[in-house]
Amino acid sequence: LRWLLSTRFNSLFPNLPPGTLVVNLLAGLIIGTALAYFLRQPHLDPFWKLMITTGLCGGLSTFSTFSVEVFALLQAGNYIWALTSVLVHVIGSLIMTALGFFIITILFA
Repeated sequence: LRWLLSTRFNSLFPNLPPGTLVVNLLAGLIIGTALAYFLRQPHLDPFWKLMITTGLCGGLSTFSTFSVEVFALLQAGNYIWALTSVLVHVIGSLIMTALGFFIITILFA
């Protein structure tokens, strides 16, 4: 999924590659929902917690690709786009994590 989104969409807007952004935001949403769910299921086998957090979210999100894209922007002198990319990825991922957490919190209230 990560590769598909990156190859399909990143060329559409190279200053802030949308494929990489989408997978990082999606991983943030999933990890937020997982965190809220795991807090409500303390007896859940740790294997499943690791499978979702490290396996699914770790495999889906892409810090290395994000780093290369930001570095390429810096090398090209696109400092504003590099900073924008960092802010959008980090803040966006945190917002999506919180959103996922609150969705599960509301659904299971």
